[in-house]
Amino acid sequence: MTTNASPLDLEPATCPICGPSPSAVLRYSFDPYKVVACSSCGLNYLSPRLTQDAILKLYKDEAYYNSNISGQGYDEYLEISENWEKTFTRRLKQIAPYKSSGRALDIGCGPGYFLTAAQKMGFDVYGLDPSDYIVEIAKKSWGERVQLGLIESANYEPESFDLIVAFDTFEHIYDPNKFLQAIHSFLKPGGVLAITTPDPTSTLSKISGKNWVSYKLPEHVFYWSPETIRRILEKDFDVLEIRSAGQYATLGFLFRRVFRLSGNPGKLISTIINFLNRFSIYSDNGSLTAIARKK
Repeated sequence: MTTNASPLDLEPATCPICGPSPSAVLRYSFDPYKVVACSSCGLNYLSPRLTQDAILKLYKDEAYYNSNISGQGYDEYLEISENWEKTFTRRLKQIAPYKSSGRALDIGCGPGYFLTAAQKMGFDVYGLDPSDYIVEIAKKSWGERVQLGLIESANYEPESFDLIVAFDTFEHIYDPNKFLQAIHSFLKPGGVLAITTPDPTSTLSKISGKNWVSYKLPEHVFYWSPETIRRILEKDFDVLEIRSAGQYATLGFLFRRVFRLSGNPGKLISTIINFLNRFSIYSDNGSLTAIARKK
């Protein structure tokens, strides 16, 4: 996704691990945005990027979830709830050896698909999201269990959650250190954090180059490898495991994403997509899952 950003809405960024001192090496240019790599730790990030105020306005818009442009926002997200619930169930089974019950919070909960999966597995579930539009949808099912806002300014009781997840969220976070500090404060002693986020060192990323589907701009502002996510987590968490991740998706969804098709691709292509939508598979999407325990 790209947007016609005003220069007034753009800002430079620095590495949250190493600070502003190391230089940044250009990887890819998506005018006016650039994906750069920290010359010290290798973390990939967007600089320049939209200001946080500008990006939060983008998230609030209904068009972010109901886009006609493939790859923009979360096109088709509301149409594939079953696959997302299967995906989140699979991730919960990965988390289960470390935390299998208790009070769980989903940061960036969207319409609440993780909440459905986690409740079925016995968790007491809560959600948080910055989008007015999607929170109103989630509240139809979950009521006050879902709140509008950011974790850094949330009003939960300290040490009140056993599990906090941030699936497909960490890449959107502007200040990862503050984000993790807030999570740390809301986790009970020994509580578990699970993050799934795009990995720029994944095979899919390497094969795709500049066309990697996770270069979703301007939303994705950081790209965490196993090494860099371990480094930022280790200050306040014990890292339990990091492994590759994926999702269940229809073949039609994957076809649209791979070829970056528009919402109106033509009659023949639409017929093919509708046929492919009958079938779902689990696909490695070039992401990683990191699971960590509060120190």
